[in-house]
Amino acid sequence: MTTMSEQSGILPPGSQVWLSGTLLKEPKHVRFGDGNEVTYLLLTCDIGGNQLVSVPCNARGTVSRYCRSHEYSRGDLLWIRGFVREKQNNAGQGSSVVVNVEALTGDTSETWQESER
Repeated sequence: MTTMSEQSGILPPGSQVWLSGTLLKEPKHVRFGDGNEVTYLLLTCDIGGNQLVSVPCNARGTVSRYCRSHEYSRGDLLWIRGFVREKQNNAGQGSSVVVNVEALTGDTSETWQESER
């Protein structure tokens, strides 16, 4: 599996994206001293040709609270709409890409059908 940064050009910064993937790790919810909330997600997405890519996603504010209230966990299937932005790494040493989440859900007909089996 590769990361988005290793697969340059898959998700260029500024692009709006729709992702469907599986949570690779437990979501990390963080509340900052100023009241802002962020949920950090890592999604594994199939990009075709039997290739998987890991996609880091950040959900803020209302979307973060929605994610926390639904208690998504590792292995859950999520659908995400967001936009790609470039993020500078610590001390300005290089950059990576992350998807800023505008909307997400794990409550889809696909997950419902799996739960009924």
